[in-house]
Amino acid sequence: MKKRLLLLLAGIIVASSFTACSSEKTEKAEVNKETDASKQSSEPKAAEDYSGTVEVWSWTNDPEYQIEAFKKKYPNVKVEFTMLGTDYDTKMQTIVDNRTEGPDVFYSDVKNVKNYIESEAWENLSADPYNADVSDLEEYTVNLGSDDEGNVRALSYQATPGGFWYKRDLAKLYLGTDDPDEISKMLSSMDGVLEVAEKIRDGSDGATHMFASYQDIWQFANYGMRTIPWVEDEKFQMDEFVPEFFDVAKTVRDNGYDAKIDIWTDAWYASCADDSVFGYVLPTWGLPYVIMTGAPESNGNWGLASVPEAYFNGGSYLGVYQESQNKDLAWLYVDFVCNNHDYIKQYAEDKGDYTSLKSVNKEIADSGYEEAFCAGQNTFAFYSSQMDKINTDIVTKYDDTIGSLLFNNIELYLNGQLDKESAIQQFKDDVATNYRKLDVE
Repeated sequence: MKKRLLLLLAGIIVASSFTACSSEKTEKAEVNKETDASKQSSEPKAAEDYSGTVEVWSWTNDPEYQIEAFKKKYPNVKVEFTMLGTDYDTKMQTIVDNRTEGPDVFYSDVKNVKNYIESEAWENLSADPYNADVSDLEEYTVNLGSDDEGNVRALSYQATPGGFWYKRDLAKLYLGTDDPDEISKMLSSMDGVLEVAEKIRDGSDGATHMFASYQDIWQFANYGMRTIPWVEDEKFQMDEFVPEFFDVAKTVRDNGYDAKIDIWTDAWYASCADDSVFGYVLPTWGLPYVIMTGAPESNGNWGLASVPEAYFNGGSYLGVYQESQNKDLAWLYVDFVCNNHDYIKQYAEDKGDYTSLKSVNKEIADSGYEEAFCAGQNTFAFYSSQMDKINTDIVTKYDDTIGSLLFNNIELYLNGQLDKESAIQQFKDDVATNYRKLDVE
């Protein structure tokens, strides 16, 4: 009897053991199956597997090049592009404010980026499912496209540091050299800038002017010499450089250092092709969109020098519209245009435009890049030398409008309609009128 009980007990133990092992194997198999499924779903899809339609809006035709490249990469994704023109931001802001149907992706000039960010127009690209990798992007472009909490809302495909583009033949004639390093030394301070302006005026008997307009100086002074934002905590504040700029503008105008040509006019473009203006304060895009446009036959006659303070100007940003119904494809487009190394490098080589990717910029600068329009100067190396000096901490959504109000009153001062003190007070009054919610003292 004892033996039979012992055998029965042993059988139960063995059976239990087999059952446990079998159960364990089953559980492991299920886990492995789930893991395999997870791995399969997390693996990136092939480019051909993406399909659908993404709608893109912009105010220029710049996206056309990007769309062509995107379609080659993702042949089954259709991109519908709309260029809205000059009233673009008015239409886009209305759509954003009312959360109405719009594009999947929309572009913004840098001057309006903060408006759209504060309006929560774009998706948070730092969060799931986007998790944007910005490790290779130029830091200042990331800062400009981020909200106050550091969440990335928009990306850019270009960085836009600037310098002073000058005509080499005039530099040799009036300054004795056309070497960019030597010219940069001459322009390393505001006093130096004015000294060079005087040499050019005197050497040419007033026929050649240093600048098209005194406003050129503001191009580098705006984000280069100002140190505090126009608005902070709903309070308007005027940087101590602003009154100084009134004086600089008057010195330039009274001494004939500028040709009194307004920016973006036909006369401005035309001055690139004659001897009336020595040089222009422009960022990276100044070469293809201003100089090459205004003086296509001037190949090899340009140099690029630094100015007293590093600056940036312009740049296009794009993000995924919050109300998009195709956010996966929208993000696919944004990430490709702004963060695809191979595409961005090809873009730089085709367009000669400085990019948002540090690795691409370094590769091109280190390769000994030669810009034919600048007599073989390595403009990419120049741009790279400026990047660490750029300050975007003072950028606000108010900058463009306040800058226009500033120029309006400087003009009144230069024309003798107001004295300096009155012009500055009128400037403050104009800001208060335009922004009634701001505290303006």
